[in-house]
Amino acid sequence: RHAAWAAQVCNRGQAPPWPWVVRVVRRVDRPDLRAGPSAPLNSAPAGLGFNNDSSFVTAREGEFVVRVYRNTAEPERVRYEHELLGKLAAQPLPFALPEPIRTRAGDTIAVLETDEGPRLATLFRRIPGKPARITPHNARLAGRALARLDDALGRVELQVRAPARLDEVHPLVPDALAAIDDLQLDGSTRDVVVAALERVDREHDPLVGALPRQIVHGDFAFPNLLVARGRVTGLLDFEFSGPDVRAADLACALYITVVRGGDRERWQLLDALADGYRRVLPLDPAEIAALPALLLRRCAIGVVHWIGRWRQGIVDLETARERPRRLLP
Repeated sequence: RHAAWAAQVCNRGQAPPWPWVVRVVRRVDRPDLRAGPSAPLNSAPAGLGFNNDSSFVTAREGEFVVRVYRNTAEPERVRYEHELLGKLAAQPLPFALPEPIRTRAGDTIAVLETDEGPRLATLFRRIPGKPARITPHNARLAGRALARLDDALGRVELQVRAPARLDEVHPLVPDALAAIDDLQLDGSTRDVVVAALERVDREHDPLVGALPRQIVHGDFAFPNLLVARGRVTGLLDFEFSGPDVRAADLACALYITVVRGGDRERWQLLDALADGYRRVLPLDPAEIAALPALLLRRCAIGVVHWIGRWRQGIVDLETARERPRRLLP
């Protein structure tokens, strides 16, 4: 199957996937992207994100980012992300979004050979700015930017199917509750985690059935927000975008702020984030009332996702165990 992808998507044996890339990636930690004679370039690991491998690339044509996917080997999933980005490009947003660059074959996906086997990859134009630090000022900027994005996503013409249940979060975790036992948690921790996941599963239908649905970003994090000179220049990482309840994006942002923000500034950060969001896109009363349940749901989704990453061999067991512990009182 990988060979078929390589032949179809990457046009292997003929031209390189992008005009100025001569070699495919050989090592993920520092991809070998030496240029042909017309466009010298260099590359360096970007050190961004937990899910994929990214490198900054400098070429005569400009500045780029190469993303090599680790979470998925399914072209359809990546094509959905690129289709969504294409539709969002027509929306009047005050910041930039990732722009996939087409290969010589006309595709936005290439298949690269790595030490771990064939991997899907995409080249994006680099957006100016640096990943946002977690500060009250940036939290307010983040709330505004996320609300503007959600407003634009609400106008995107893509099918809005039912939001995923826990057993649909990761293909390697078809039974989320049974998977908890594989983590070998101590008895009291296991009981709390199982009870939380059972509650999320039990409340799924009434929760999502009562709230507005649309396409959402699905993976807010402060490093996905690029800032420069006190303003947002870009919003990244649409890999997990898809149908959900609208308020799930704000719940995800609040959750990330709680687990990654400092204890001393926590409430100031949360207040700035929520205030920035509601001033652009006010939620209705039902969505506001549902935020605690959506926060619990977001934490449970993270538990399942990281069990899946452990089963993929991407993270170790201790890393997978850390997410369920966030459910402890």
